[in-house]
Amino acid sequence: MKARRIAGILVVTIAVAAAFAVGWLIGSDGERPAWFAAGVAHVTQWAAPDQVEQAEPEPPPFPPPSPPVAGEATILFVGDVLPLEDRDYFEKARPLISGADFAVCNLECPLSTHGARTPLKFDGRGRVIQREYFFRASPSQAGRLVDAGFDAVTLANNHIMDYGGEALLETLAALEHAGLKHVGAGPDLQAAREPMVFEVEGQTVAVIAYVSALTLPGTDHFAATDETAGTVFVSGGQDGRPSEQCRQMVRNDIRAARSLADFVVASFHWGREASKEPAALPRSLAHWSIDCGADMVVAHHPHVLQGIEIYQGRPIAYSLGNFAFPTSWETNHFSGALEVRLSGGAWQELVLHPVMLRFRAGDPAPAQGADLRRIVDRVMSLSADLGTTCEFIEDEGNPRVVIANTEAAPARSGLLKAEEARFHVAPHPELAGMSTVHFLAWDLEGDGKVAKSRSLVVASALAQETLEIFREIYLDPEQFPIHDLVGYNYRTIAGGTGLSNHALGRAIDINRAENPMIQGGEMIVHPDEPPYEPGEWRPGEDPYSITPDGPVVRAFKSRGWHWGGDWTSCKDYQHFDRPRR
Repeated sequence: MKARRIAGILVVTIAVAAAFAVGWLIGSDGERPAWFAAGVAHVTQWAAPDQVEQAEPEPPPFPPPSPPVAGEATILFVGDVLPLEDRDYFEKARPLISGADFAVCNLECPLSTHGARTPLKFDGRGRVIQREYFFRASPSQAGRLVDAGFDAVTLANNHIMDYGGEALLETLAALEHAGLKHVGAGPDLQAAREPMVFEVEGQTVAVIAYVSALTLPGTDHFAATDETAGTVFVSGGQDGRPSEQCRQMVRNDIRAARSLADFVVASFHWGREASKEPAALPRSLAHWSIDCGADMVVAHHPHVLQGIEIYQGRPIAYSLGNFAFPTSWETNHFSGALEVRLSGGAWQELVLHPVMLRFRAGDPAPAQGADLRRIVDRVMSLSADLGTTCEFIEDEGNPRVVIANTEAAPARSGLLKAEEARFHVAPHPELAGMSTVHFLAWDLEGDGKVAKSRSLVVASALAQETLEIFREIYLDPEQFPIHDLVGYNYRTIAGGTGLSNHALGRAIDINRAENPMIQGGEMIVHPDEPPYEPGEWRPGEDPYSITPDGPVVRAFKSRGWHWGGDWTSCKDYQHFDRPRR
């Protein structure tokens, strides 16, 4: 019996040694030898039956994210993705990824069959530098990422140039052919620094991406230049502070992104591998980015989860760990996917979904049992060390860590980028001296309010002023709903024969049914208008009724317009006009 135990231990030791050698070979060049699967199977079958590890129960797939409320968008950020084998890594994660409005991962390798290994990772004797590795995957993985639900990838990392500029250019072509957006690397420095811009639920988001110079033995052969392909580096001194050149670049890039977007995300590949806490340079760079105007910082490279900090009211995720990454390091299998909920161009909530990677294979799945508890405890503890309060929601089938934005949303002083494009003036193609004013207005739908496109024709001299009036009404916190508008209308003055201000393009009626014209105590319809049934004027009760002290009257009167509700001979609560002086 004792001899059999010794034999079993010896066989297992040989198997472990063989597996370690295979793992080392995988790590050295990023590609599994053709004999890998058969070799491992042959080695493990030698072990005594009572020494063979039992298969773990198959984890369920992720549930899709909770549906957002109206006007809310979800963006999903995950860490390092290294799809070395040409297969589907995302079977269990697909509902989570595809359920987001927009999903981004860090692609930790080129997608290419060409190129030569960069000299940067070889020593003077032609040997691979210790702890440096070469990774690349098939260009077909671009399509697999799309099938999984990803919309974009960041490329600023310490492996994207493992096989040089030729492989990077092939990667860019594969991503673009698949329809994946990308940021952080390009055919030249200007392209590599270009922000990635997208729109979700009427909110425009920009992402910029960088890799820390400390993740490589140098930046030669990796850094993009004005003439050569590569990625974008950030660097700092021994004191952990970013260099002045780095600070200026990040500031300029954030300003450029801010001019294009409502919400700006700075992505970094930085830090010490396997470290629980962010190093000095990442913390300094993260704070600097937010001081320069970034709304959020997300990062990766340590291969493990780190804490989340709320700095100046804006979130910093120092490391999202791995997401799909073949590795035998146990600590690298515990990870998370970070869902960011946006509304009105600001973050409302962060939701971290605990992720467990399959041993060696690296496929992500929902964390369960003790693994789930370990991830949750780590994130909540490390975030608490950074001053952040997290809540663990132990929802069956969808456990998650939540960080709420506790700051009251400031009153909106400006339009979102997508909204701004909907506010404009165009000359009327047929009516001389008239222009069409296009804008957004709130209206009631179901239990809430939605923004809808509206337009009306006014005199060209009043068009810009009219645009500003409806912009002010739209931005007012009351969100007054408008479902009916009349501007230019060739008609006479009520009860007279002369032309009305409507015929001159100098009058506007709003919500006619709920804001009637009243003459002699009776609600009437102007004889030159199509008939409609006037309702009661009920300010403060009916949301469509205009109140004397409300945002509509205030916006018009502040610019010199008259309100028919102030008339004495009759009342016309729907009517605003701007007579010629």
